[in-house]
Amino acid sequence: MTANMTERLVAGGEPADFCTVRHIVVRGDQQGIGAALAELAAGHHLAGPMPAADPIVTRARRSWNTRHYPQLADRAVGIARHFGVEAGDDRFETAVLPIGFPSAGCSVAWIPPTRSVSGTPLLSRNFDFSTQTLSELMGAVAPAGEPTLAGQPYVIETYPDRGHATLIMCLFDLASGAVDGINDAGLTAALLADDESAGAEPAYGNQAGLAEHEICRYLLETCATAREAAEALCEAKQYYSFVPCHYLVADQTGEAFVWEYSIAHNREHIIWADGPQVVTNHLLHRHPTLASLPAESGNGWTYDRARRLSGAISEPGPLDAEQLKTRHAEIQIKEPGLPVRTLWHNIYDPAARTMEVSFYLGDSPAGTRRSAYQTFGLKCQTGS
Repeated sequence: MTANMTERLVAGGEPADFCTVRHIVVRGDQQGIGAALAELAAGHHLAGPMPAADPIVTRARRSWNTRHYPQLADRAVGIARHFGVEAGDDRFETAVLPIGFPSAGCSVAWIPPTRSVSGTPLLSRNFDFSTQTLSELMGAVAPAGEPTLAGQPYVIETYPDRGHATLIMCLFDLASGAVDGINDAGLTAALLADDESAGAEPAYGNQAGLAEHEICRYLLETCATAREAAEALCEAKQYYSFVPCHYLVADQTGEAFVWEYSIAHNREHIIWADGPQVVTNHLLHRHPTLASLPAESGNGWTYDRARRLSGAISEPGPLDAEQLKTRHAEIQIKEPGLPVRTLWHNIYDPAARTMEVSFYLGDSPAGTRRSAYQTFGLKCQTGS
């Protein structure tokens, strides 16, 4: 029940920078990993044991995780141990370490092997998000010292003693959250907000099953291929705490699909990619082709961004990572006065198990300031 954790600053951190990005590497068993992440949350975010809103729900969540997501169930034991509470105490929710508020825009481009220079697939992703604090987002004046919602993202590598090693971009919850990531089998997953289901009913809290920000990490820790992930999603109980989302999931062989729910959250849809696939913030099962999109730009320019990104990656010739950086940059959000920016752009290479990423640091008279691209990679290539 031990883990070894290293931490280093990889981007930002200066007073004028928007973000402080830390790279975390944790090795050990899942209970030890949970305790290490709890230590991280307490040290940087003043987190403590989370009081449970409803002991019955807490007990049901623990039971569901034990049966269906044992990796998280074990991490919760380590989190409880770090905070000095009993793992089975229903007064505390120990499977979460919240560090933000989940709501995101974004765009993703999946490039199959037939369209890449290397003959292996690539996933390119813009993470678009508010630069505000939670108070500002809710229309109030932010108290002094309130942190921005997305100002402290983490690059986290975990190497458990059993199961898949993962490399993730983490916001919102250190215990179970991932916005995008890759595992040692070459499976990749990315979350995007679904702006067409906003009229549905958020839970505004925890339930048994998987919340929107937990799904990518669950798939990366439990699945090796796109087919396995699709089956796992069909079996899993899912809900959303704050914002409905849909997901692009892909593997090193070139298979990829988008997973999404109907607006009423009563029908599941799997849209398998047939060539390059672009996803923004509208539902693909409602708008399966560019021709079927409404003529307007859409909420958060979702229709416009889909058209522009599709056009950028459909130009003749195979694509490589450098071309994707240039072409995806064409739709980065950087409008003056709008409190939303492309907070990071990353490219996953499933064959190499690597991620290249550049972070938004702030605005300047010449435009936005961004960090140089850095490459992170998993040190092993097979799950067990």
